[in-house]
Amino acid sequence: MIDSLIPPALKYITDFVLDNEEVKKFPKEFITASMKWISSWFLEDDPTAKAVVESDSPAVAKEAILKAKLHELLKNPQFAQELNEHLAAYNVQRSRIKNVAANAQIEAQGNVHIGDKGADDTTAYDEKNVVKGGTLKAGQDFHLGDDNTNK
Repeated sequence: MIDSLIPPALKYITDFVLDNEEVKKFPKEFITASMKWISSWFLEDDPTAKAVVESDSPAVAKEAILKAKLHELLKNPQFAQELNEHLAAYNVQRSRIKNVAANAQIEAQGNVHIGDKGADDTTAYDEKNVVKGGTLKAGQDFHLGDDNTNK
């Protein structure tokens, strides 16, 4: 069980510590809370880990320190529980969806438009402009997709 937790936990921790580009797209509150949590367990009481992580050492050196510390911390039930909560929240942030109607019963007498209007949104999404499950009935036009006005 613990061994299967190492890869996703290490990715979560290193994504924040190494300032991954994907993480920069998350809400600032989420980034701040995650970094505070990571620092409290990995850096505050470990001057060696803190020195390596905050240095210009290569990413592989930082990952090695964090992985070793992670192995030790997973023996602590409180840490393991908090880690699972943080991983769940992290996965929600990583799964980016927009304009998704899931299992909805939509009945409109007029037009139905699912998608953005206006300037092109260049943020990457896992799912965007999707109807899955449920039913959708439109009395007039049905449009699925963005109406971008970039020039």
